[in-house]
Amino acid sequence: MARSRLFVIVLAALLGLGAATCPRVKTNMESWDWSPLSGVQVQFTNTTATDGNSEWTVHLCGSVYSNMHDYGSFSGGAGSIKFHQPSDTFYMMFEDGDKGQGCEADARQSDVYIHCQGCPSYLDEYNSACTLQSAPCICAAYDTGCIGEVHMVVNCPVGIPNYRKGFDVYDASTGIEEDISKVVIKDGEVMPGWTDEDVPSVAHERAVIPGDVNSATFYLMMADEDLQGHPAQQEVDAPDVFTDQPHILAVTMSGTAANGGLVDPSEMLMLQLDFHCYQTGLADVHVEISFANAYYPCDFAFTYECGMGEGALGDKSDPLSVLFMVTFLLIVAVCVMGCAYNYTVQHKRGEDIVPGIEYIHMAKDMAETVMNQRGTSISGMSMSRAAADSSEGYQAL
Repeated sequence: MARSRLFVIVLAALLGLGAATCPRVKTNMESWDWSPLSGVQVQFTNTTATDGNSEWTVHLCGSVYSNMHDYGSFSGGAGSIKFHQPSDTFYMMFEDGDKGQGCEADARQSDVYIHCQGCPSYLDEYNSACTLQSAPCICAAYDTGCIGEVHMVVNCPVGIPNYRKGFDVYDASTGIEEDISKVVIKDGEVMPGWTDEDVPSVAHERAVIPGDVNSATFYLMMADEDLQGHPAQQEVDAPDVFTDQPHILAVTMSGTAANGGLVDPSEMLMLQLDFHCYQTGLADVHVEISFANAYYPCDFAFTYECGMGEGALGDKSDPLSVLFMVTFLLIVAVCVMGCAYNYTVQHKRGEDIVPGIEYIHMAKDMAETVMNQRGTSISGMSMSRAAADSSEGYQAL
């Protein structure tokens, strides 16, 4: 940074001083276990123009204080850590700090933002040395009256998905290898062979739909079994279907599941995917089915082979056939426009409205002349042969 110098000291030690056990954070879709980060202590010396010459110490799930003030302790109760999905950020509130220097009515507190993907760009000034590689570290810390605001970077715990138990997706498509599971999603979790991949492949263990299959069908259903307290019915959102190679393949969807709906053990939804190839190649097709943020979304994928079967665009179109068809259509178009011009502008009628009718007559006359000459030649040859036959018969006598 140009206007300030920031210095950070990180002590990653499990200290008992002012520290408590970090709780488990849970949302409808995921849960995170923060206990391994309990007691981690991070110190930060701030010399920015915003809040210069202040030294901050943060004990995760413990307390926050500076060399001038106590900014409170972490309560650790339900909802004490909140997750903000769009920015992949966790928020912790520390309360009941000191009441000095203008905070007599309301004790100081602090808002601690834990960023899982690095320091946010919206901070005016932040510690550029604080990265995921140097985490845990503090991006910025400053005082805003009676509230301290701290932005940290931490290698956050991996989220554990909350899958929808009982929700299954079954594949009813043709052309996929028999050893690939027809059960695509089981209890909300994707099965082997249908997982997402960085690049499309036709590996043996991968679900691959050949190009001679123009559509694929999937059934969304709820299993008729013990759901361990989960409701038997489930509302699903409209599926999100896309491909990573839109220049090769386009996918359209239809069926009762196309707009979302309700599934239960007696009523399933059908999703049909239609494939439209632009060129030869492999394309990954992704299908995501969500539950209005009530559970972790289902996401499965497969490879489609464009140009490698009768259903592909490249195999349906023979180049000579395409050239013939285009030429024919152009001739028809020119003829129609010429007829319209002769009729409306030249005021011609009958066969005279046909463009180039005189050339057609000339070609017809030439063809008739050739045919007449050929007929005369054939007739002369026949008579000569007949005469020869008679002469041979007379000599034989």
